[in-house]
Amino acid sequence: MRMLFNLENKVAIVTGGMGQLGVQYVKTLISAGAKVYIFDIQEGGQGREALAQDLEEGSAILIKTDITNEKQVRRAFREIEDRRELATILVNNAGIDNPPGSDSDATGPFESTSVEVFEAIVSSHLRGAFLVSREFATAIKDFPERPKNGSIINISSIYGVVAPDQELYKGRQPRFFKPIGYSVAKAGMIGFTRWLAEYLAPDNIRVNALVLGGVKRDQTDDFLIQYSKRTMLGRVAEEHEYNGAVLFLASEASCYMTGSVMTIDGGWTAK
Repeated sequence: MRMLFNLENKVAIVTGGMGQLGVQYVKTLISAGAKVYIFDIQEGGQGREALAQDLEEGSAILIKTDITNEKQVRRAFREIEDRRELATILVNNAGIDNPPGSDSDATGPFESTSVEVFEAIVSSHLRGAFLVSREFATAIKDFPERPKNGSIINISSIYGVVAPDQELYKGRQPRFFKPIGYSVAKAGMIGFTRWLAEYLAPDNIRVNALVLGGVKRDQTDDFLIQYSKRTMLGRVAEEHEYNGAVLFLASEASCYMTGSVMTIDGGWTAK
């Protein structure tokens, strides 16, 4: 069974790998034997601290990249190519979130949401996933000795499947709304997954999506209580609880799985 999840000699890319969940995915892939390249616009903070040993040992390599910038994405892939390595695992995790408590112009009423804010959120998820996935697939196809397969894992959200429960945020001052751009982007990730899965199937590149629920971070006690009531399991996810699904989709354990949308939300969308 361990061989099913073995990623030894594999190379992976995690976008947004310096963020709260990105760090978890990076460490999970490394623990299974993979070498991980991190594409992130951030260089420091808690992500740097959490990955300090991995970065020092070279099991994780940070390439500062704005994934919405086509030239920077191509440059990042050239850096991997220059090291004579080929990534066959990609986790499209990066994207603007705007959680409760964030300081953003995006979290006000819909009527006052600017086009620029909307486009920035959508671009961070969809344009970024498009650019990175395109280079990823091209690199695999152009590699002289083609690998048996590749795996793209797109991170979506329950708010890409159902509407946000804006009542959860009621009472915050100033009034907080989960941004429309976030829902549009996360719904788009599901459509992107299905289209790309069909297109890349002849090249043995599998494409799947994870629909994730909320994660405990710095939310208020009231928010956590109200959110938990919406789930069947009666709680918010811990940050490590999606790692198993990422490893499953990255490994041979899911070798006959593509175009799928896995929901891991404590029962939120089933209730």
